[in-house]
Amino acid sequence: MFNKFKLLAKRALILNPTKANYKFVLKDWTSLKDLNILSKVLETKRFSQNIDPVIMSCPVAKNVLVIAPHPDDDVFSSGGTIYHLIQNGSYVKVIYLTSGSHKVYKDEDSQLLSESVVELEKETKKVSGRLGTDIDFWRFPNRGIKINEETINRLQKVYSEVKPDCIFLPFLADDHDDHRRSVELFYKSFKNVSPFRCEVWSYQIYSTVLPNVVIDITDIIENKLKLINLWESQRKSRDWAHYIRGLNAFNSRFLKTNQPRYAEVFFVVPAEEYLELCGRYFAYPERDLYYSDSYK
Repeated sequence: MFNKFKLLAKRALILNPTKANYKFVLKDWTSLKDLNILSKVLETKRFSQNIDPVIMSCPVAKNVLVIAPHPDDDVFSSGGTIYHLIQNGSYVKVIYLTSGSHKVYKDEDSQLLSESVVELEKETKKVSGRLGTDIDFWRFPNRGIKINEETINRLQKVYSEVKPDCIFLPFLADDHDDHRRSVELFYKSFKNVSPFRCEVWSYQIYSTVLPNVVIDITDIIENKLKLINLWESQRKSRDWAHYIRGLNAFNSRFLKTNQPRYAEVFFVVPAEEYLELCGRYFAYPERDLYYSDSYK
């Protein structure tokens, strides 16, 4: 009965915001413990001075490995940069960790994929075919990315096969649990590998990054948006092309121009330095880092 009352009150506030003392609806009372943890990570010496971002067309890389928590995160975050890389002859391997759904299989025993996953993978293959990436579906459920000996060995094997000059993965401070979880998988897979000679290109999806590299994608922004629109199943939740156009337009502030341009931004450091940052963050208990019960 109490839960029903809360639901009715919430609907009343949403439908009649002018009647409310506070113009928002509080979803829960979860403490954002990891914000304090992140402050300790980002207070390191490498952020003590103002950063003047470098403007580039794309990384100088023969091989690139992209770790994407969900199908579409690679293109949403870095589609223009990947497009430039492939135009320049780079090989780009993309790993999609989850299938974008809480229920991957109709039946676990037969490994028969659910209709929504079949549709999403079909759309993703179409995007990959037009972009030119080599893709692999790992098919974890949303908020179900496993970090164990098997997944660690699997990621290490991909790394040894691709031999990437750059690894693209989410920014450590992103507000999505699956995005941070993919960074934790990267960290636990390579924290003991030394020397680890490649660059990490930490990309932007939801959170603000600390950009030290900016890629001008004005020349291919329309191509990127067309690719995004190929994920028709994802447009049910949001007009992602509209969102990403706005995000990339916002990033043009780093291009120092008064022209209508578009950019993708990255936090780029040697992999060993990114692992050091991850070590500071993931040293804390998982109950303080994640909001999903499945990751605590």
